[in-house]
Amino acid sequence: MKTVTLTTNELEAWHADGFVHLRNTLDRSIRQELEVWVDELSALSPGGGRADSPILQHFEQVGDQVVLARTENLVPNHEGIRALVTSGPLLDCGAGLAGEEVVLYKEKINYKMPGGAGFEPHQDATAYKFVDRHLTCMIAIDEATEDNGCLQVSRGHHGELLPDNGDGCIDPATAATLEWEPMLLEPGEVLWFHSRTPHRSSENRTDRPRRALFLTFNAKAQGDLRTAYYDDKIAQLAAHADSPRSRVSTIGHFKGRAPEMDVTT
Repeated sequence: MKTVTLTTNELEAWHADGFVHLRNTLDRSIRQELEVWVDELSALSPGGGRADSPILQHFEQVGDQVVLARTENLVPNHEGIRALVTSGPLLDCGAGLAGEEVVLYKEKINYKMPGGAGFEPHQDATAYKFVDRHLTCMIAIDEATEDNGCLQVSRGHHGELLPDNGDGCIDPATAATLEWEPMLLEPGEVLWFHSRTPHRSSENRTDRPRRALFLTFNAKAQGDLRTAYYDDKIAQLAAHADSPRSRVSTIGHFKGRAPEMDVTT
């Protein structure tokens, strides 16, 4: 894999805005592989993969169909993803943005199928425990547009946590005062954003998925916290099993409806 060095302009944008859009981080060969890898992971049954670290599949109800909304715990269950996050250009970028070496904190695929729900305004830091600073790399698998529910971010608000609604989302009155910018990405492009960068997205109004891989990192000096994160998340999701919304996180930002049929077996 190639080595990536961030430019002065990219680093300045990161520190000023709380996000930076990078267009040429990944080699073409990796971009082509990503779509195959996502298809392989989406095909795994809930609880499939490694017996000691099974895949997590989250679903939502769209009309009269139950569709896949998110896949998590990818690294133990896919060699290609594991290689992508343990060496190469993404770690170079993460270290450059953080100012020190980073390690993986968590990882997921969001599918946003046709009609799939969006996410309320939120800051990821409210859902990420154990350390107070994380950075996330979003890799577009499909083109991200306003019609299919691309990420929208608010520039320059990553210095503090904003008032929330009691369930981890930004208070609606506060969210209404923010300026929201759509992040339009081509397949294979990368968006890095701080865990306190406000973001949201709308539903997918097209007839195609809007898939994206999200890789979240923390400073290596703060420890390898990935197992602790997933242990805590699984326990918290179990406590919300009867929610009318599909809970894909420890906060209530996902607007998707809970499935009306059992998809766990």
